[in-house]
Amino acid sequence: MNDRLAAVIPALNEATAIGDLVRGLRASGACCVYVVDGGSSDGTPELAATAGAKVVYEARRGYGHACLTGAEVAQQGHQHHAVAFLDGDGSCDPSELPRLRAALPTAELVLGWRRPRDTEAGAMPLHARLGNVLVAAIITLRTGRRVRDLPPFKVVRSEFLKRLNLDAVGYGWTVQLISRAATERSARIREVPVRFLRRRGGVSKVAGRLQASGLAAIAMVRTAWTETAPRPIIAIVAKAPRAGEVKTRLIQHLGGDGAAEMWSASLVDTAAVVHVAAADLRAIPLIVARASERAEVAALVGPGWRSVVQGRPGLDGAIATAFETAAKLGTDRALVVSGDNPDLPPGHLAAAFRQLDDANAVLGPTEDGGYHLVGLRWRAIPPIPLVSGFLLRRFQRRVRLAFDTVPMGSDRALDRTHRALRQSGFGVAMSPTWPDVDTSEDLRHLVARLGVAPADVAPRTRAWLKAHDSTPFPGGSA
Repeated sequence: MNDRLAAVIPALNEATAIGDLVRGLRASGACCVYVVDGGSSDGTPELAATAGAKVVYEARRGYGHACLTGAEVAQQGHQHHAVAFLDGDGSCDPSELPRLRAALPTAELVLGWRRPRDTEAGAMPLHARLGNVLVAAIITLRTGRRVRDLPPFKVVRSEFLKRLNLDAVGYGWTVQLISRAATERSARIREVPVRFLRRRGGVSKVAGRLQASGLAAIAMVRTAWTETAPRPIIAIVAKAPRAGEVKTRLIQHLGGDGAAEMWSASLVDTAAVVHVAAADLRAIPLIVARASERAEVAALVGPGWRSVVQGRPGLDGAIATAFETAAKLGTDRALVVSGDNPDLPPGHLAAAFRQLDDANAVLGPTEDGGYHLVGLRWRAIPPIPLVSGFLLRRFQRRVRLAFDTVPMGSDRALDRTHRALRQSGFGVAMSPTWPDVDTSEDLRHLVARLGVAPADVAPRTRAWLKAHDSTPFPGGSA
């Protein structure tokens, strides 16, 4: 396994400390040290290069700009398993790097926790301490994940860093990193105590100045509050690929095993589309499956998904379970997608989510009278005892009224669902039509679409079609 670790140091006029810091990181196991210079005038870049660093110039001011640029350079070619970030003023002890690195096997993000007893006198002014405590408390209370510090010294796995899709350009970058990690239920965060020293020279860009600290604190509080808000849900209702139980209308032409294999490939590709859309929308990807099939479906779609057991039988029960799960998580909207849309563009799902800004329901028709997606928006249920239970039960009644009475799988499913949603108090918008794959004719149309689509669209389905290119289809061949 690649265990190369890079270190990224945002720096601006840190000539006093930068040389020893770079040498210390190299001695402590960082294979590459990237100093991201924001326009120093004191020789910082030259001293860093002499000490063995690779200097990256970033003309845009802002701590986040420096971290984003450094991370991008460090991750080029996937050459580093993890990336460490630390300040360039000498306040972080590079000899602590091995201790942070040692925690990576059990964490995606390792934070260098600055305990009061490990903090040198004068290293952290009172107003900086108070702001740090406040923002950490916001993250803890809103995510349920204990965070005690927002440290400058942290190590994050490269793949996880990419998945977080960070974009904060100022001092809110660390807050965004930790907040997004804390809202990822599957992400492991560890806090490892480290020493925190007084800066060795230069002038602090924030902590040493009250006004700058105040502005930075406001920005960080805003970032923490926004980033820890309940995230929307994109769910796939999925069956395990078992012969005779999936894509039954295709069994006549593909056989039970062939239909199950085709469904498996389609589900994997659809899940990949949903995962991309969820990352872009900061949504939680969710799988709804029957209890006996949950583990099998979860293994198919891969890591990074939350899964729930379908509460009641039938497609209507699975759809209701997705929306009820979203309401319990405190969010105010969710989108449910069928699993047989392997070439559906992620932007199609993003557009459906945007429709929920104006309407409180969206339906995506298929050509056979059904629908390939349905989304709802509701008033988020506050986490207040007794009140939340009452509001959740009322929401469940609305959802079940909308879906329990609809004959799923019929050519009137779309019209009946549209009518039921309106009767339940939802104003409905229509998303563009997208074809599903239920019949041999649908499969031939899918082959035609993939023939003109980019090569990276629906790779598993393409592979299955290529392996079964002699399968007979009425009116032609696949």
